[in-house]
Amino acid sequence: YEELRQRGELKEILKFMQYSADGTYSENLVNQNDVSLIGTPPQSFYVHFDTGSSTLWVNSVYCKSNACTYHPLFNPEKSSTYYSNGQLFSIHYGTGSLTGHPTQPLGNLTVTNQKIGLSITEPGNHFARPLHDGIMGLALMPNRGTIIDTMIEEGLLDEPVFAFYLKRGSEVVFGGTDPSHYTGEIHWVPVQESSHWQFEVDHQPTGWCVNGCSAIVDTGTSLLTCPPQYVDTLQQMLGAETDDSGNYVFDCNSLSSLPTLTFVMNGAHLHLEPSSYVLTNSNGNCLSGIEASHSSDRDGMPFWILGDVFLRQFYSVFDQGNARVGFATLA
Repeated sequence: YEELRQRGELKEILKFMQYSADGTYSENLVNQNDVSLIGTPPQSFYVHFDTGSSTLWVNSVYCKSNACTYHPLFNPEKSSTYYSNGQLFSIHYGTGSLTGHPTQPLGNLTVTNQKIGLSITEPGNHFARPLHDGIMGLALMPNRGTIIDTMIEEGLLDEPVFAFYLKRGSEVVFGGTDPSHYTGEIHWVPVQESSHWQFEVDHQPTGWCVNGCSAIVDTGTSLLTCPPQYVDTLQQMLGAETDDSGNYVFDCNSLSSLPTLTFVMNGAHLHLEPSSYVLTNSNGNCLSGIEASHSSDRDGMPFWILGDVFLRQFYSVFDQGNARVGFATLA
């Protein structure tokens, strides 16, 4: 913890694996990040819980890229409970990429047999800037051996479910939900098997989703992304204007009069208030929390990414056992 505090990444002491019920574990989050212990004796890493990817990886001593010099590095020689399968892996994210060695840490941990990637190269500076020292992929990809799959296989969870609360005092719960963070019913939306929690958005009055829109729920994306063919129109409909740099901004004095953005999913109407899609920067400017998606379509349908701008408005539940994602009103 002292190392993380000196790096300026912790404003409070994080708590490890607080048991809220048998088979249910909650982790406090700071900007969706938390500490992960790997190996025996344990080595600490600040990882990002990411529903938009499937691989668990951390920075390692094998990595000589500039990005790795900003983070602690896993040293396999100091761990007695790992072995390497001798293969290489390569990952490309929306921003950033890396290559690495898969390893198989074993030991007296909550999860005892999980494949973890050790980075070798991290081109560019994307991974140099974030607070996290690695990424914990939580996508619905049962054939990829995600950490959720391993938890299920090892009988560690009462339910094959995890849930996020992303307001102040953020929390992720593995094995169930935390009823203190939401009220009313959970609105369930079926998702595609072996996907990044992908589902279809229903028809909306805009006419954009007459034949359906595709969307994923992604804790690894900070903003709400809109199909690029619609983003300019949407910003204008919400009342945003472009500044001298081409960024979409709002008049901070008119936020109370801005419209609500509504998504229709499996019959449920989920409302995104202006307080969610308008972000205030350190200079007091009001910026749009919506940007264009990297892809105009997926599976032949306009493609949205429901990132943290969306998820902060709801309690989100990822039900791997029933291939569905749920949203509930915050308590």
